[in-house]
Amino acid sequence: MSNTLYKLTTSEPILPQTRSKKKLFGRIRSFFAKKYQGLNEWFGIEECKSDRIWYYGTLSLMFFLPAATYVISKLRFCCKVYKKNRMVSK
Repeated sequence: MSNTLYKLTTSEPILPQTRSKKKLFGRIRSFFAKKYQGLNEWFGIEECKSDRIWYYGTLSLMFFLPAATYVISKLRFCCKVYKKNRMVSK
């Protein structure tokens, strides 16, 4: 009886999967929706859409501006190094 799993040669799963991916994504979405509503309630911005736009817009700028500055500075540095190496090799 303990060797029955070794004798299975078909590609069928031993235990059927009962959860669908649609339900899984629905659960994940509802989890984040509850957290989003809780955060809005905590800050007192659950009723006014313009307050949410201001709050989340400011929050996104806090992350976007340093990231954009970093990327732009790296691109400029790489261009300068490339031009310098091209001039030296001529």
